[in-house]
Amino acid sequence: MASNIKKAFSSALVAGLVYLGLNASMGIPLGGSTGAGSHGGADQIQRNLIAAGQTLESSPRHLLGDPVVLLGSSLVMSPLWAADVRLGHFLQDVNMHHRSLHMKEEMDKFGYHKDAVSLATPGQFVSDAYLIVDKHLKDKNRPEILIYGIAPRDFMDSTTSGLVTSVFNQLVAITDMPKIKDLFLESFDDHMNFVLERTVFLYHKRTRYQTKFEEAVEKLTYRLDKYLPPKTESAAAPFLMGTDHDAIWKQSTEEYARRYKTANEPLFQKQTKCLRALMQLCKERNIKLYIVAMPLSKTNMALMPPGLYQHYMDTLKTETGKANVPLIDLAADGNYGDDDFYDTVHLNQTGGERFIKQMTALVKANSQGIAFTPELLKNVNVESPEPVKPQLATPALTSPTL
Repeated sequence: MASNIKKAFSSALVAGLVYLGLNASMGIPLGGSTGAGSHGGADQIQRNLIAAGQTLESSPRHLLGDPVVLLGSSLVMSPLWAADVRLGHFLQDVNMHHRSLHMKEEMDKFGYHKDAVSLATPGQFVSDAYLIVDKHLKDKNRPEILIYGIAPRDFMDSTTSGLVTSVFNQLVAITDMPKIKDLFLESFDDHMNFVLERTVFLYHKRTRYQTKFEEAVEKLTYRLDKYLPPKTESAAAPFLMGTDHDAIWKQSTEEYARRYKTANEPLFQKQTKCLRALMQLCKERNIKLYIVAMPLSKTNMALMPPGLYQHYMDTLKTETGKANVPLIDLAADGNYGDDDFYDTVHLNQTGGERFIKQMTALVKANSQGIAFTPELLKNVNVESPEPVKPQLATPALTSPTL
C-alpha cells in the first residue's frame, strides 16, 4: 500500500516537472512588450500596436522635435487613413496606417513642422488608451501634443469585457501588477488569471489552441458527413473599401445594436477611472492633452440605451473640467452630417478631411498659445478637392472591431 502511494506520488512529481519544463522550454510570457520583437502569436490588434510603436520610435525627432500623437479606436484610424487615401497617400492598409501625411502637410502650411503619428488601434477602450500612454509615451517618446479621440463605446460594449484586452495582454508585464491592480484586477479570479497568463505558456495559449481544435473538428465533420451543405465564406468588402452604402449602413446598425444592447454601468465606471488615470499621467509627464468627443451619425446615437449619450458627455465634461483638460465636442460643434460617414460611426474621405482640418486648427491654436473655443472648429474651411484614385496596396482583409 505504502509502495503504491510512493509510486503515485513519484509519478505525479515527474509529470509536474515535465509540465513545468515544457512551459519553460516554450518561453514563459512574463512581460509585456512595446517594441518590435517577434510578431509570432500576436493577434491583429497586437500587430497593429507593435507597428504603431515602431512608427513612433522612427519619428525623426532630430529634425522635427517631438511629434503630434493621435490616440483612439478605429473611429480615429478611419479619418486619418481616408484623408490620406483621398490625396493619393496610400502606403498601408488601414490596420497598419500609423502616420497622417495629410495632417503633417496641413501643419507645414502654418510653419509647424511636426510628425503626426497615430497610436489608434481597433476596439481601443479607455483602459487600453491609458496603458498605451503609460508604456509608449514616456522619456524620448513623449509627444508635443496628444489628441485622444473618444466615443461612448470606449466606456462600455455589450460584446466584450472591456478591461483585459489584446492591448492589455500585449503591454502589461507581471511586474506591473502592483501598479495596475486597482484599475484592472478586482477579484481573486482576476489576480489568478493575470498571474497564470504570464507564467504558464499553455494557459496563455489556451484560447488559440481551443480555436485550432474547434476548426480541426469542424473540418473533420465536413469531410466525414457528405450530406452537410458546403460552408460558404463571407464576401464582405475590406474595411472602408465597400461601395454598397445601404448594405454597409445596415451592417453597422446591426453591429452597434449589439454593442449598445446593455448599459453596463460598472464597466462604464471602471473606464472612467482609467480616464482619470490617463489625464493624471499626461499631467505628470507634461504632455499637452486634448480629449476629442468623436462625431457619430444620428442613426448610431438612436441605437444607444436612453440617457447613455448624455451620461457619457456629462462624464467627459465633469472629468476634463476637474483635470483642466480641453474637451472638444465634434458631435455638437464639428458640423458633421451623414454624408461625412462611411458607416454609422466611421468617417469617410470627406469627413476625414474635415477631421484633419479641425485637428490641425487645434494644433495651430496651441502653438500660438490660444485656448480652445468651439469657434476654432466652426471657422475651419473644408475644401472639396477631387479625390485621387490610389494604386491600392494589400487591403485589410477584415474589418477591425471598433
